[in-house]
Amino acid sequence: MPAPSLHVPDFVRTTLHPRHRALVPKLAEAYFAWEGPMDPARLEEFSAEVDRAISTASKTLRFGLVLMLDFILVSPLLILGTPSLFDTLSLEDRARFLVKLEHSRIITITLVFIAWKTLLTMLFFEDDEGLRALGYPGPERRRYLTVKPT
Repeated sequence: MPAPSLHVPDFVRTTLHPRHRALVPKLAEAYFAWEGPMDPARLEEFSAEVDRAISTASKTLRFGLVLMLDFILVSPLLILGTPSLFDTLSLEDRARFLVKLEHSRIITITLVFIAWKTLLTMLFFEDDEGLRALGYPGPERRRYLTVKPT
């Protein structure tokens, strides 16, 4: 008698709440828009990719990353005293704000922004388009295929 097959539906965990899904594209754009504003569709796709990446982490790490996003969201209120949230600032103001906070004398504040910058950078430059922007030649890496004479 054959063993019964069990149907287990795929489980997809999401970590980011709607307020975070709105914040991550703004944060990524502030870090990576060196040629002006980025394509909103690309940023939304990137936000979903970030959510997939962090959703596989432990519960403690997910909690910490989400807590850091909440801090980033309200940081202009707390640090600058301006009556606006991070995602409502202009692209130029967001970029200047991030540079200022990455050089803060308060190490805890700096670590929040560096943690998210590291995560976003690893994911952003993982695809072919991001690698080409860095000058990576792609599959035609001829230099690496040759053997140096000894």
